[in-house]
Amino acid sequence: MQSESKITEYLEKKYQERFAVEGVKEGSSLYPEMYGKDKIFAYPEGKPEMVFLAGESKKQDGEFYDRYPLAIWSSQLDETFRTGVEEGFGKGTEFKTLLYIEGSKYNGGMIHMDFQDYFENVNNEALITLNIGVKTAGEPEIEKYAEAIFKLMQQLKELNVKNYGVTVGFVDESEDISEYIRTSNVNNIAWSNLDAKVYGTIMVDNTMEIHSPSKLKQFYQQIEG
Repeated sequence: MQSESKITEYLEKKYQERFAVEGVKEGSSLYPEMYGKDKIFAYPEGKPEMVFLAGESKKQDGEFYDRYPLAIWSSQLDETFRTGVEEGFGKGTEFKTLLYIEGSKYNGGMIHMDFQDYFENVNNEALITLNIGVKTAGEPEIEKYAEAIFKLMQQLKELNVKNYGVTVGFVDESEDISEYIRTSNVNNIAWSNLDAKVYGTIMVDNTMEIHSPSKLKQFYQQIEG
């Protein structure tokens, strides 16, 4: 696809590094201003955990956009929360920090700025969600994880961003969710729509009145099927 090479060329010229293309999402040739033009899912070579979206502007020909800075900050946030996730859910627990910031509020020149500097000195209007996969042999014992979720919410609060939360998907221990977790910043698939045995989810955010771990059990939602 010609647009794939154009977008990749744009990325490599802009950031002076090599990128691999994970996949392509074809845009609308008839109504690009409404449905968008072609997009790619890319990552810096050798770092597939940093997959992000890039594409052609739907408003102006020859213009492009990308979310590479968000992929960098998401990866930094992963390391920030790794200890808390593994202490609460077990060593090797698969998770990803999902980060959304409005495109007009960051640019490619910020890739060498760490997330703390950005949130404190540039913009704190962000949405950060810890997306965690927990494997169980059956319906989960929510009480076992309530303290961990509560502590992670407190840790997220310390970032001083406008919106934050924790989402936990409880899946059967036989399932392989590594690709789902790795790409969860770009795949836009809810746990309830995952092609796997998912027992249920807990989804909490900073708008909820959660003052103790004991409140968390009420947010568990069972997934039928």
